[in-house]
Amino acid sequence: MKKRWLSGILAVMLVFSGCTYGGGNVDGLLRPPRLSDEQNDIWLALKKDSQGDSIKLVYPQRGENRSAILLTNLDDEPGDEAVVFFQPATASSAAAPIRMKVLDKLDGEWESMYDLVLDGTQIEDVSILNVGTGVPLLAIGLNFVGDGSHLLRVMQFDGKILNTVFSQNYQAKGFYDLDGDGKDDIFLVENPESEVKTWAKLYSYENGRFLTSGSALVNPEITRYTNILKGYMAQGEEAVYLDGYKGSELMTTEILSFDRDKGQLINWTYDGQVPKKYPVDRVPLATCYDLSNDGVIEVPGIRPLPGYAESSTSPLYLTDWYHFADGQYERIQSSFVNSPLGYMLTFPENWIGKVSAQKTTQENEILFYEYHMGQDPLSSALLYLKVATRSEWVSEKVSNDYELIDTRGQIVYLAKIPDSDSALKISIPQVKEYFSRII
Repeated sequence: MKKRWLSGILAVMLVFSGCTYGGGNVDGLLRPPRLSDEQNDIWLALKKDSQGDSIKLVYPQRGENRSAILLTNLDDEPGDEAVVFFQPATASSAAAPIRMKVLDKLDGEWESMYDLVLDGTQIEDVSILNVGTGVPLLAIGLNFVGDGSHLLRVMQFDGKILNTVFSQNYQAKGFYDLDGDGKDDIFLVENPESEVKTWAKLYSYENGRFLTSGSALVNPEITRYTNILKGYMAQGEEAVYLDGYKGSELMTTEILSFDRDKGQLINWTYDGQVPKKYPVDRVPLATCYDLSNDGVIEVPGIRPLPGYAESSTSPLYLTDWYHFADGQYERIQSSFVNSPLGYMLTFPENWIGKVSAQKTTQENEILFYEYHMGQDPLSSALLYLKVATRSEWVSEKVSNDYELIDTRGQIVYLAKIPDSDSALKISIPQVKEYFSRII
């Protein structure tokens, strides 16, 4: 079935295509959110309260709450408080501490209630936690520029001050209800206790504090984590997926779940002994994603297409997508992903291991061909895919032997099938079925 992917998938596929492209990520292209009228009033009150000092807002880098001015109800009284993150305008962002101020609206005017200096030099994310008390908790992830360390601070506002109820260094984190009690838990991969032991822990809120409700060892070969995602394994069990680096040139995925009957955190991909090799051990930047939006997470593994090797100059790759179930990875489909041009082509099963691809001399065009060592790809061509502008297509600047298979705004996606008697030949209707846009 053809899938229309969310544009966010583009951020996880920067190395899946073999096309030449620059590095980067989607997060870096996002602009800070524009202030609403209410937030602008808060900003003016903040500047007034700073007594003439020049200040600038500090924006969270990730997560759902990207604004430097967060409006939320932090106590059990009606109405929202405002939480603002800022620095002196002249400060270097690499070294300056971040200040956080809580303001409340009194008699129609925003007034400062509490002010503190946060550890860290960057705000990674800001989350609101529901712990079942009727009063939400404010969770702030902080980064330290230079050493790459992270600190989580969870705070509770009592109407006058913010009290820290939890503080812990971490490598990766998430807030999930893994134990099924309707309250948010804290899932952390903590900094290693020694050179050989690193723990993932689940913390649950009880009687005013967070207590450890489960722990499991994680793969000591993983030096840093880049992505964390909650979803389901193929058998329907809820799990946390962690993508991380093994050294500098290889990534892998760990999968953990919480056994509610036994009250244990389970690492399905590492048993505390010698780390295993998996088909999802892969080159960097490819991360897990829920491709079909059904909650079941797909894990990528990539391999060079026939005729290429890892050592090749600009190799082209095939992406194998796996489900994890009952302790095993099962491949569900394989795809050629061209992230710069914004499309994916699912390979039919009889293409796998037999069909390769290369860029042609034409702009934004890829040739798919039946691979035979030493043979000219043009002699066994199966499919050309090309991306052009609508004006180029309408004005017939593109050869009329292409057929239109999809569009997005002013971009058109075109296909051409050359004459061939190969058993691997496919039709235009099949191309349309296998083709998906990823932006």
